[in-house]
Amino acid sequence: MGFFDEFLGGPSLTYDVKWLRGVPQNEFSGAHYDIVYMGRGTKNVYTTWTPIGDVSYEMGGLALCLGSQHFDKIKETYGQMDVDRDNVVGWFSNDPIEVVDKFGGQWATTEFQAGDAIIFGMYIMHGSVTNTSNRYRISVDTRYQLASEPVDERWYGEKPKMHYAWSKGKTVSMEEARQKWGV
Repeated sequence: MGFFDEFLGGPSLTYDVKWLRGVPQNEFSGAHYDIVYMGRGTKNVYTTWTPIGDVSYEMGGLALCLGSQHFDKIKETYGQMDVDRDNVVGWFSNDPIEVVDKFGGQWATTEFQAGDAIIFGMYIMHGSVTNTSNRYRISVDTRYQLASEPVDERWYGEKPKMHYAWSKGKTVSMEEARQKWGV
């Protein structure tokens, strides 16, 4: 916590909910901004992605789209979405090449070692490479922010409610939403 106190310039907090990810063979995470899942408090939240053990290229590690925090049209549309409020299903894109071809940026990844961590803001487009190994890729996502700023109640407190409406009832596909947004 001392690192985040210094990084953020004041007393910090971490969300009570922590996300353990187990990605099996032939699976991946599509391109997305974290803000659509946890944007009800401050927008100055940081994700720390930590692999559990070494992650080879074949295991499908985290990939970041460098420069994606400047995709203004995406930030003004998709980046304003709230998955519980808007009930839009899916990542922004399952095709990382489409993201670069349409909006710019450059995807970056590497092999990771136990003890590595990546810290990034809510408007960095990210996902993972497909796990082509015969092992699960395991990682943990934790979130940090200044304690003095508003907190998304879904992830913090004695009994966080987490996602309560996402994918329940009538949903909107990401394709429909993107068409409406013009992205």
